[in-house]
Amino acid sequence: MATAVAVMPRIGVAQPMTCAPPPFDTLPRIADALAALAPVLDEYPDFQDVLDRSVAAICLTPAALDAQGYFEPETARIVLSDALSDGRMQAVLVHEMRHAAQFARGVCPAPDLAMRDYADAIFALEADASVTSVMLAHELRATGASEMWHALADWPLQADIAARYDAARAAGGTATDAATVAFDAWYLNRERRAAYYLAACADYLDTQDREHRLPSYERLPEGFFATLCRLPDGTAYPCAGPD
Repeated sequence: MATAVAVMPRIGVAQPMTCAPPPFDTLPRIADALAALAPVLDEYPDFQDVLDRSVAAICLTPAALDAQGYFEPETARIVLSDALSDGRMQAVLVHEMRHAAQFARGVCPAPDLAMRDYADAIFALEADASVTSVMLAHELRATGASEMWHALADWPLQADIAARYDAARAAGGTATDAATVAFDAWYLNRERRAAYYLAACADYLDTQDREHRLPSYERLPEGFFATLCRLPDGTAYPCAGPD
């Protein structure tokens, strides 16, 4: 199975890692990734706000990860695999910064949701983070910096999303139009849905067991998708889960 990017890690297994606190310049690979992303990050102040307010450290680990990166809400750390290529390092970093922003905005799923609704929320968070990575990679490619774009285009669990975003823009669609197409594309890959459903359900059951929670059946709150789906400049883009 192709490797996924985690929205929320499963806590409990310590990973060997080296971390860079703000301004994240003590690890050359992290500093280089942020420098490569600077042309688009500078365009969207929300990303700098995330780095300033919501990320306590960006870490590299040599350990094998089920995911190539994750955001850890309990510590506010982003953890990335040190084995990533430079382009994929940029892509995964943006993806996890988006998860940090989602968490800061309060749109991450509550543990009192029904398990199916919890998994639906995870799907949506992942789709939105993938849209963000693809959008920024597309903008970087337009400046001549195509490393991140090629990393996504060659990644089995992201390539179809990138292709659909690119096709929508090539056909004259706006970034908002392309974001909606890319969000919908996330759900079309059966392998991707299966991987995230298993991970989401495992995390949900682990949390129930760890916190001795009784079964819950709350539904996703009304307006969840409208709150979640916003471009990095704050513009809303239409999105919804599958019927």
